Amino acid sequence: MKKSKRQDLVTMIVKQNHIYKKADIIDYIDDHFGVRYSMTTIARDLRELHIYRLPVKANQYEYKLLTQQSQLDSRVRLNDYIETEIINTMIKESYILIKTTPGFAQSINYYIDQLQLKEIIGTISGNDTIMILTHSQSIAEYVYYKIFNHNYS
Repeated sequence: MKKSKRQDLVTMIVKQNHIYKKADIIDYIDDHFGVRYSMTTIARDLRELHIYRLPVKANQYEYKLLTQQSQLDSRVRLNDYIETEIINTMIKESYILIKTTPGFAQSINYYIDQLQLKEIIGTISGNDTIMILTHSQSIAEYVYYKIFNHNYS
């Protein structure tokens, strides 16, 4: 099967099914078309097609095609989480700490990363805490404003 046909097939599989791991795609193609691909090939296809493993519930992820609309949906989802799952926030020097309801930190962190704010050096999350690293306190305050005042565009 040619690469373009395989990638069309991968896109169709992801759009029409709930795909939780790469092996699901490999098994689907093998079961329906009798062709077995390596994990590396499928991983490369997913990356080239902008298909990512996105959080759908607390501690549950599913592969989805990322489009501009889904990036806007990510902001809406982040805003929902800000309203319902964030317990406390604080700026300390050049970083922001966010305390969440248990089990939601990684999902919220994912949506913060989707904002692609260039002022963020990196983010770290556990079960109920997120740390956002920046270069200075003033940048941390700016990032906080962009995340929590819903004015990101």
